Amino acid sequence: QGYDVLKLNENFENIRSGWNASEAKLTLSSTDGSALAAREFIQAVKSVVFYSSQANPDRDKFISITIGEINYLPSSGHYYEFVSALNITWTDAKSAAENKFYYGMQGYLVTIQSQDEAVLVGELSPGVGWIGGTDEAKEGVWKWAGGPEKGTVFWEGAQNGSSPNFAFWNNNEPNNSGNEDYAHITDNSIGVKGSWNDLSNKTPMRPFSK
Repeated sequence: QGYDVLKLNENFENIRSGWNASEAKLTLSSTDGSALAAREFIQAVKSVVFYSSQANPDRDKFISITIGEINYLPSSGHYYEFVSALNITWTDAKSAAENKFYYGMQGYLVTIQSQDEAVLVGELSPGVGWIGGTDEAKEGVWKWAGGPEKGTVFWEGAQNGSSPNFAFWNNNEPNNSGNEDYAHITDNSIGVKGSWNDLSNKTPMRPFSK
């Protein structure tokens, strides 16, 4: 952030662009809100360029193209959508995610299997939100509750526990302070950016579906 930019490198009469550095997202849309012709849109996409102001960039960069507000992550092969829903419980967020569809694919409350996913869902999201982890069945045994990873254990124990695959808890989490059985993304201003915290089902947050 602060170095990398995607930008539209040509002028198009009917297309405008907007770069969101905090989400690492370039949005292309019609200037008047009308539908764009496929040919015109494809031409604009091909005109997008990547630029870095770093003197010696040392990491490969990849971009993906999606329609609407959905994000696609090449390393996982999954689509992601941040859904703003104030005052929603974890159980209601889970049901809401499972009732969403994207080109025939059923949604579920997001599972996070890698650091790439953690960055997209945490650091690059427009807000905090519920994720699909819970230890409601057995205290200290955290499992994913939906999607292909349903039933997979990703953490065992409390703050000093361990993960058999991947977990990204914030400092001193999970701590089960007040029967907290559900995982969510912590606000980026608290502790480690994009990390997780455990909360009770009564705590209002915003969900992130996958």
